[in-house]
Amino acid sequence: MKHNKPMNTKTLGKESAALYTGLAGQGKMVFSIADAQKVSGKNYQATLQALHRLINAGWLVSSGSGIYAIVSPEAGSEAIPAANRLVIGRELVGDVPYYFSYDTALSLHNLITRPVPDVKISTPRRLQSRKVLKVKYNFIYSKPKNIWGTELTWVSEGERISVSDPERTIIDSLARPDLSGGVVEVATALQIGAVRFDYEKLISYAKRFDNQAVIKRLGFLLELLDLTTQSNINNLQAQISPSYALLDPYLPEDGNYYSRWKLKINIEPDILEKAAS
Repeated sequence: MKHNKPMNTKTLGKESAALYTGLAGQGKMVFSIADAQKVSGKNYQATLQALHRLINAGWLVSSGSGIYAIVSPEAGSEAIPAANRLVIGRELVGDVPYYFSYDTALSLHNLITRPVPDVKISTPRRLQSRKVLKVKYNFIYSKPKNIWGTELTWVSEGERISVSDPERTIIDSLARPDLSGGVVEVATALQIGAVRFDYEKLISYAKRFDNQAVIKRLGFLLELLDLTTQSNINNLQAQISPSYALLDPYLPEDGNYYSRWKLKINIEPDILEKAAS
C-alpha cells in the first residue's frame, strides 16, 4: 500500500505503527479487534489501546461497533478516497439492511457531472448524520419493506457495498429531488444513461413505489426527453390521479399547470432538455 504521508512513529509508538503497517500490508481496509489481535500478537486490551492511538492520529476510523476501517491518505491529507469512504459508510450503518442512495448512487453509476462530497445511505436503522474525517455521512430512514431495487458493487479489491440500481436511483431521486441536486439533476442522469436504462423496469419501479408525484415527474421527463416508447408513456399515463403535483417541490411554485401530467411546471422545459449538454 502506497502512502503520501509518513507514519509518525514517535507519536504513535512502535506497537501502533507496526499494527497499522501489518493491517495495511494485508490489504485489510475493514477489520475487527480480533483481526487486529492476530496481526499484533497482543492481548485484547493492548490491541485496543493501539487502535485508539491510531484513531486519534487519524489513521483509522471506528464504526462504534467493534469494526474499524483504515484511512488511506492517497487523496491527500484533507480527503478520504472514494472507495474508502464508502466502506466506512457501510461500517457506520452496522449489521442492518442499507443501500447507498440519491446523489451518492448517481455518482457510483456515473450519472452525474458534479462532484458529490458527502455520502447518503438509506437504512431502516435510525442514525444521526455525522462527520468522519471531514466527510459527512447522511442516513436517510427507509422502512425495511422499501429496501429493494439494489445491487452489490465492488468498490475495491475484496470490498463490496450495496447501492440502488440505476432505475431505483432515478425513482428515489424523483421522490426526494432535494437529496439528488434537484429535478434538473435527474433529467441530466436520464440523458447520460439514456441507452443504459431498462425503461420497463423503471416504470415497474415507479408503480411499485406507489407515489403519484414520482409517476407524474417520471412520465413528464421521459416524454419531454423522448427516451422511451409511446406504450411505456401510456402505461404511466394510465396511473396518474387528477390532483396536481409540483415538478420540483423544492423550487418556488411559479410556472404553469400542465394537465397532461397533472404537474405544475416550475422549471423551464428547455433547461431540462439541455441539462446534460
